[in-house]
Amino acid sequence: MSCTLCACAIQTNNEVDMPALNQAFVSSGTAKLDAHWWYSFSDQTLNRLVEQGLTNNQSLEATYARLQAANATTQISVAKQYPNLSLTTNASSEFDRLGDLSGSSLGLSSSWEIDLWGKLSTQTEKAQWDLLQQQANYKIRANTVAGALSLAWYGWLAELDKQQLFSDQYLRTQTSLKVIKRRFALGKNSVTDVWQQERLLASIKVQQARNSAQLALYQQQIAQWLGINSEALPELNARHLPELPPMPATGIPLEKLQQRPDIQKAYAQLKSADASLAIAITERLPRLTLRASYSTTENSSHELFDNWSGNLAANLVLPLIDMGSRKASVEQKEYLYQAAYADYRQTWLDAIYAVEKNLIVEQQLSEVAQNIQVQMQLANKTERLTSLKYLNGKATYLSLLRAQETVLNLERQSVDARHNLLNNRIGLYRELSHANFKQLKTNSDESSAPVTTSHSSITAESTTLLGTTSS
Repeated sequence: MSCTLCACAIQTNNEVDMPALNQAFVSSGTAKLDAHWWYSFSDQTLNRLVEQGLTNNQSLEATYARLQAANATTQISVAKQYPNLSLTTNASSEFDRLGDLSGSSLGLSSSWEIDLWGKLSTQTEKAQWDLLQQQANYKIRANTVAGALSLAWYGWLAELDKQQLFSDQYLRTQTSLKVIKRRFALGKNSVTDVWQQERLLASIKVQQARNSAQLALYQQQIAQWLGINSEALPELNARHLPELPPMPATGIPLEKLQQRPDIQKAYAQLKSADASLAIAITERLPRLTLRASYSTTENSSHELFDNWSGNLAANLVLPLIDMGSRKASVEQKEYLYQAAYADYRQTWLDAIYAVEKNLIVEQQLSEVAQNIQVQMQLANKTERLTSLKYLNGKATYLSLLRAQETVLNLERQSVDARHNLLNNRIGLYRELSHANFKQLKTNSDESSAPVTTSHSSITAESTTLLGTTSS
């Protein structure tokens, strides 16, 4: 007697069409972007902060734990494809004769669901795509931590520059106030000139108070992203805002962005939804399970191993009437697949928009910064000339006051302009980053799901990922 079991996998025939992404970005540089993109600023303090953040940040730790949980889920799914084996034993005794056994049994049992339609293998594939989603989440979070620390660090440096600027502005304005007071004592100007200059000096004090608060807030942000208390914040070496690094090469969207973690996550979600649809289809088909047991049962423990019996059973389950629940489940998974497909295409469009937005904004911010420098040169000349005229009685104090306020505002705008350029460049680096740094850096291009991935390559990819991140 012979029995042949044939299995065939359910195919959904869902194909992923890529959006038309051959057009280049609106602008591009020539510099190569390092995987650790913050290295582009050549700032040792920033490098140290980001490395510490990637090690200690608590939200990143939580994401890593979920990644490990997804790996365990994958291992559970793989184990279900193989037979299980259980040992059972039992012994009984009468209450008043606890030393004598009245019955005992020993046996082995096993069950194995035959994967007729590829349901179990598809469940494993789905678990592996879910694992890659968690990997993408880890990369997204790591990139967020690096970006937030970079923004907080350069925000702190910008406020330090402003602190020095406000101190200089205060001294200059105070010197002017002394001159105006002397002129008032000599009867050369009105007391309102003194009051207006004192108001200008008080406005600088307000800016200094705000500046002190912003410095403290940025320190708190750095400590938060480092996962430590503010009291344990490492020493921050003061320096001026750095020069903007060369513009990175952007290239073609399809080549540059397909390894972005959000795009990889959207693709993994799409493939997971496709696997869920295939699983729902198999739920409407028969299910075959083989069960085997081998046991012995005797009243005396001395005779327990004398007589053994075994059996093999096949259990076939065929759904008949379910009031349309399985059909509705298939329809539900089809709609979820369509939603995931639309999300995947939209993720591509969002990624392209985010990069081009930063490129366009950088051009505008560069023009603004250059324009402010030109205005500052003209404003300084105007202030010097107006000051001389005022001292010679040929200009009113209001003209001098307007000239002073213009210079003060432009000096502050100059610091803000450089800070905004740095913030925008950090945003551009984050949008172009594949987040393959720290533990995940060794995997580089291999650690993410490609646009088309076979079942075997998913398994290899998942194994490589967890072997690297656990090191």
